[in-house]
This record gives sequence, C-alpha cells and structure tokens, in this order.
Amino acid sequence: MAKTIAQSQEKRKRVGSGKRHKHKKVDRLTRAERRARLLERQAVWIQQWVALATAFVELLLKQEAQEILGRPTRKWGDRGEQVEVRASCNQCQRKWRGWFRRNGTYPRTLALEGLVIDIRVPRLRCHCGGTVDFSFSVFAPYARLSPELAERLREVIALGLTLRQVGMVTAPSNGGPLAKSTINARVLEARRLVEAFHQGVIERVPPVVLLDGIWVKVLEPTGERFVDAQGRERPRMRRREVGLLVAYGVDPTSGQWWVLDWERAEKEDQESWARLLERLRQRGLTAEQGLRLIVSDGSEGLAAALDLVNLGVGVRHQLCVFHKLKNVGKAVKGLLGEEAAGQDPKAVKEARRQRRREVVQEAAAIYQGADRAEILRRRDEFVAKWQASEPKAVATLLHDFEQTIVYLAVVAEATSRGEHWEVRYLRTTSGLERLNRTLRQLFRQVVLLHSEAGLEVRVYLTLMQAGEILLPPGKDWLAVMEEQLAAA
Repeated sequence: MAKTIAQSQEKRKRVGSGKRHKHKKVDRLTRAERRARLLERQAVWIQQWVALATAFVELLLKQEAQEILGRPTRKWGDRGEQVEVRASCNQCQRKWRGWFRRNGTYPRTLALEGLVIDIRVPRLRCHCGGTVDFSFSVFAPYARLSPELAERLREVIALGLTLRQVGMVTAPSNGGPLAKSTINARVLEARRLVEAFHQGVIERVPPVVLLDGIWVKVLEPTGERFVDAQGRERPRMRRREVGLLVAYGVDPTSGQWWVLDWERAEKEDQESWARLLERLRQRGLTAEQGLRLIVSDGSEGLAAALDLVNLGVGVRHQLCVFHKLKNVGKAVKGLLGEEAAGQDPKAVKEARRQRRREVVQEAAAIYQGADRAEILRRRDEFVAKWQASEPKAVATLLHDFEQTIVYLAVVAEATSRGEHWEVRYLRTTSGLERLNRTLRQLFRQVVLLHSEAGLEVRVYLTLMQAGEILLPPGKDWLAVMEEQLAAA
C-alpha cells in the first residue's frame, strides 16, 4: 500500500499540477488574406486547366481527322481507294478519303464551360487543290461556344435570367461577358423544338382541358430607324401586349397536370381561340381519343370558338365556378340609399365588404351540394334570401347557372365506367394558377421580350424547367431537350 502511494506521488511530480498547457495559436489568415491567396492559386489552376483542356481538345480533333483519312501521319493516301467518308471537297465534290491529305492547322478560340482556350484545328486538302469540308464533334461549324456551354446558357435562361444577367453570370469563367446576341442565338436554337411541340401529335390525351389566357409585353419594330448614343443605327421598337391562350390538360383520376399547347393572340376573340382549338383537334385532342370536358372562365370568344371547332360528340363545356363566384362578389352593392345615409363612409365600405363576404360564402355553399337536387335547393334558398337586397348578385349567379354544374353529368358518366374523378379538377380553372404564377414570375424578371420568337422560346424553356410539359418517366428536362435538339 505504501509503495502504491509513493508511486502515485512520484507520478504527480512528473506530470505536474495535472492542468493542460495551452498551445500558442498560430497566426491565422484574415479573410482578405485568405481570399488573396486563393485567387493566386486559382490563377495557377486556371492556367493548368487551360493547358490540359487545349491539349485534350486538340488530341480529339487530330483523332477525328485521322479517322476520316484512315491512315496515320506521314503516309500518302491511295487515290485509287474510292472509300467515301463524311467529308467532301468544296471544289471537285469528291468524298473519297484517298484523295484527301493533311494541310496544317488554323487557329480558333473555343469557349468551354468555365474556360476559354485557343486551339489549332486540323485542315484537310484535296489533291485537286480544293479545301475539304468536314465537321468535328467537339464544336459546330462557325460556333465559338462548346455544346456544353450552349446547354448551360439555355438552362440559365429557363430559370428566368435576362440576357444581360446571363452574360454577367458567365463572365468570370469566360474572360468577360458573352455578347447578348451570342447568348440569344444559342437560346433561339430551341425554336425548332417549339415548332415541333406545337405541331406534334398529343401522345396522351387528357379527359379534362382547362383554357385560359395571360398577357405579356413584347417589342415589335415600327419600321423606323434611329442613331443611338454610340452612333449605331438601330430599328425603332415599340411595346405591344400579346396574349397567350393556354390549354392545360388534367387527369382527374391521378391529379396530374401538363401543358398541351398555347397560342399567341392580339385578343381573346373567336378567331384566336379557334386557331388554338383547331390545332389541338388536328394533333389528336378529340372525344374519340378520350376528351370529355372543357373548363373555361366564360369568355364569349371561346364559347363561339367551341361552337365552331368540332372536338367530337359528348365533349361538354363547364364554366369556372371560381370566376362565377368572383363575378357574384363584384355585383354586391351593400348598403344603398337610406341605409347608407348619415353613416360614416368607412363604415359603409366595411359593411359592403362584410356583405360581399357573406353573399359569396353562401353562393359557394351552393356548389357543396352532394347532388343536383341539393344544389338546386340551395340555389333557390340563396335566391329567396338575397333577391330583394342584392338583385344584381342574384342575377349574376343565375346567368348560365346550368353551365356551372355540367361537371355533375361528367362525374356520373365516369362513375358508370367504374372511374373515380375528383370534382375539384372539373369545376374551376384554378389549376392554371400554378402555371400562371410560373409565367408571371418569368415576365416580372424579364420585364420585356424583344421578339415573338423570343417569347415562344422563353415560355417553352420555362415550362420545361418547371415540369409543366409532359416528359418521359424518369427523364430530366434538360437531357430531353438536348436530345431533341441533337435529333432535330
């Protein structure tokens, strides 16, 4: 025991008091110093990456040229070998590789995603003296942007950035902002996809289609020209409002929504709606393919267009209940005449607001009825209560009332087929509000679109990115778009 105590005392002497000694902290870098050192290292890294990327791209180009010639360097071709390749002489039009030979290189700048490199591109010449035309997979003819960078530009545009903002975002990695015309040209490459979308067959015809319009501003040329502050002659433009008439498909069994088509229009008239409906009909939107119901807000032009374009037997037209209730609320007058005399204007205004809320709530309760008989009973009770005090609101409700309960017959037909259709997908165009929010956000960010072609592409890219256009299961929107561009 004594030995154990002695050992413990000896150990404490060696260890000391038992407290840990504080280590002296190394002088730490400030945030500014850390950033400065990081920038120095990044400059070195970029130089190394540029050297590697240049060597790699030039190697790919040499390999592609060698694949066309079919022989290594320093070996002459056999002009008797009549093997055609994906290249042709611009003078004699021959496609025989035995006639082609290497003819040095020419310089070219290529903007990759995050780098700008200067490369030497192989040149081929024909024995007739002409230049051999052929394409590389690394870049398109006359293009200074790599396919990857062009893809990234389209992706950023789909997120709602303006051309100027895209140029500034890509400036640090490209040695300066890309020209707006360069970015716009890459974006407008998707115009072919927009045309194909408008003309292609509708592969999945929805049972229910919602129709509504939204308005945006675009620039159009006036035919006049002027000289700007930089001394450049430019076309004079003016603002013009353009309508987008949108068709939105709905599957009432699963609740899935997707855009079917849209149409630019000067106004929501019969002619404009008829153009959209006729194109949809030609693309396959008919009763024979499964269409059962059209839901709209009560536009007279649309109603006339539906009478003009035959979508098939049995397709019904439902007026939006939400718009009906909104119109009923607008028709409420509140306190009038003697009731309002001598009262505070603020109190009168508040009373009208309360009256409007009460009337709209009771009108909305009408459509909560379980069947047609109950709905009609609630309607009659509403009329009896408010006819004397709010005759205009009652008249608004009764106008085309039968078209606001068309969904009852549609639900009954679906039930007879053993299908369960959610009523909320059949009574209103509220599903379009999500789409409208997406487009309004785009137009708030961009403010003004410079052409109708730009409007079409912007809308298409934004809807693709937002998941509003039907895609194959498990497919990414950007991958699908780039595959379509490659195939177009």
